[in-house]
Amino acid sequence: MATKDLMNFLPKDSTAGSIIRAFRKNFRVTLKELSKLTGIPESNLSAIENDKLEIGVKRATLIGAALGIAPESLLFPNGKSQYEKEAERVRKAAEKLFAAKKRQHKDSEDEAA
Repeated sequence: MATKDLMNFLPKDSTAGSIIRAFRKNFRVTLKELSKLTGIPESNLSAIENDKLEIGVKRATLIGAALGIAPESLLFPNGKSQYEKEAERVRKAAEKLFAAKKRQHKDSEDEAA
């Protein structure tokens, strides 16, 4: 089965770990073999598969190369960051901060005039 085809069979709420495990099992690759291919310790690979360790760009790139998965599919398994809700909260707080700063700047300009 081609790797793109396998991605179509994964649930929409898949994690990087579940994707790696599915590909690894599909290709009958052991954690030990994947560790040798990537240089990533078996314990780290296991933790990633069990969603106990964040994958990060370097590991996503190496694991993706070994299993034929685009790194972005591992970094953003559902098409967006798992931190999207948190990022939205930060965006809203930043908008408020910048609006307040803009008002302060305008007020200080008005006082100077």
